[in-house]
Amino acid sequence: MFTNIIFFILALLIYHTRSLGPRLPVADLWVNAGTVLLFLTVFGMETWRRFHRLHLLALDKRQESYALQRGYQQVSQYLMILSLIFFASEIYLLNFKSLVALIPGTGRFSSLEGVIGITLYLIHVVLIWIFGYPAQEEIFRSSQARGPYLRSQLQFNLPVLFPWLIITLLSDLIGLVSSPQLRSFLNQPLGEMTYVLVFLMVLSIFFPFLIKTWWQCQPIPEGPKKKMLLAFCKEMDSPFQQIYLWPAFGGSLLTAGVMGLIRRFRYLLITPALLELLDPEELKGVVAHEIGHIRKRHLLFYLGFFVGYVLLAVFFSQWFSGRIFQYPALLNILHSWRKVSEDLSSVLMVLPMALGLILYFRFLFGFFMRNFERQADLFALKALGSPEPLVRSLEKIGFFSGQSRNLPSWHHFSIAQRVDTLKKAGRFPELVRRQDRKIYWSVGLFFLLLVGLSLYGIKERIWVSTGPAMNPQVLESLLKKELGSRPGDTKILMALAMLYQDGKRLAQARETYERILQIEPNHYLALNNLAWLLATSKEPGLFQPARALALARRAAALKPEAMILDTLAEAFLANGRPDIALQIARQVLARNPSNRAYYQAQEERFKQAMNKEKK
Repeated sequence: MFTNIIFFILALLIYHTRSLGPRLPVADLWVNAGTVLLFLTVFGMETWRRFHRLHLLALDKRQESYALQRGYQQVSQYLMILSLIFFASEIYLLNFKSLVALIPGTGRFSSLEGVIGITLYLIHVVLIWIFGYPAQEEIFRSSQARGPYLRSQLQFNLPVLFPWLIITLLSDLIGLVSSPQLRSFLNQPLGEMTYVLVFLMVLSIFFPFLIKTWWQCQPIPEGPKKKMLLAFCKEMDSPFQQIYLWPAFGGSLLTAGVMGLIRRFRYLLITPALLELLDPEELKGVVAHEIGHIRKRHLLFYLGFFVGYVLLAVFFSQWFSGRIFQYPALLNILHSWRKVSEDLSSVLMVLPMALGLILYFRFLFGFFMRNFERQADLFALKALGSPEPLVRSLEKIGFFSGQSRNLPSWHHFSIAQRVDTLKKAGRFPELVRRQDRKIYWSVGLFFLLLVGLSLYGIKERIWVSTGPAMNPQVLESLLKKELGSRPGDTKILMALAMLYQDGKRLAQARETYERILQIEPNHYLALNNLAWLLATSKEPGLFQPARALALARRAAALKPEAMILDTLAEAFLANGRPDIALQIARQVLARNPSNRAYYQAQEERFKQAMNKEKK
């Protein structure tokens, strides 16, 4: 499940950073739809081929279980990576969003659009489950039929998407009922981060109840083991609200877990197979391990770790967006690829974010998870006074699940490693204190890093910046230096003009835009930006609504994109025609622009101006 969290987040990142693009002809849409189906077919064939080869090796009975299980892990990981590559190709190369846009409601509700988009990725994952089932059944000695197995996979893994779905639905509701001021705040880095952090705090409290209900968990039935567990939990000052049976994969999975930050919504989950397999002392070892997670505040740290990812993602995206534009050569590349500039911009944004996500969760989070599991093991040893109950339970789980005791994962040490550590700590209690110190120092350094980055972000105004987080004087100096060797380069002039405009040096910006139009009269971006400047400026001599409208019309005729049409609407408003501005704003919203909240605020402005004029 933890691995799937990473892949689903990467899939959402790929999907949401791809803009809709221009409306495609009907013939192209049919071609794209057919090619998407072809891509799915090719992916399915490769998935079947990989797992079929592994299935034959398992049937051959020549390889030991460790090698087969390691091979299954590697094939699954390879195919999950391949699923992202195919999905990215379908989104970027085949413009799958243009097909999604044909479905009614997707333009107005980003949650509906997102559900349809992530469903395409989910189809890839389901193909992995379908074709991997025979090998999984043979290698891990699974007794569950294919149909129930697939339903169990969906039931087990879909909660990964619940937080994203809820936050997207809330965003749609906020966009519908909130004020333009609130939407403007939420579009800033500080607003986005505040919204996500508050959501995570609230969700972390109530999410366990939702998951417990979704997984159809039921209280443990009456019997000797329940009495023993309740008595043991009372002895340990039980931090759970209740103990539930967890029917994961038909109840055949051998595992247990605890979830919930606060006691009212904190549950201990034990699968029926595990409850039946272990004797009372072994069950005490498992429960003591789960209590260790709570006593050592691991669940609270996991929340802090996700909060830390939000903070780091916002920080580095702002920092990266500022640093990337310090290099004029990169500006030349972006402008020379004008036809695919939006896709290039998206790729430049996705790649570092995807790499950061993998490094953060796979390695940093993995380090803490493995060591938290070890700390919980040692807590159980200390609570029970002996390593034997937990050692026996781990060995039984490994044997009866068909899992090799030497097979580790990125978030768990292998059973062999855990058993060895427990036995050593039973002989040398100092190992328990050493593990505790290791955790305290690691967690302390991690949060110290977050605090340092937060303070640096405040100093550099990263949390409130809406543009490149860099020194404008440095960029101006770089651009002027580059312009000295290429004085007629409109790309460099354009970057310089936009820098002037962002810095409110409007006279210099106007002069530079005029210079660009002398060299290239049909430069649509210069026409657009100069029109905006002349339509919105409050400086004497710069407010020229009639010329702004003429320039905006020329820009819209050359490139009728959302941003250009928005300038045309602003020019009509400056000329006393809010009714036409409102019509244009609604046309823009009908195209499902990426920054929808901004264009909704513009629509509201034009509507208010028209109502004021009527009065």
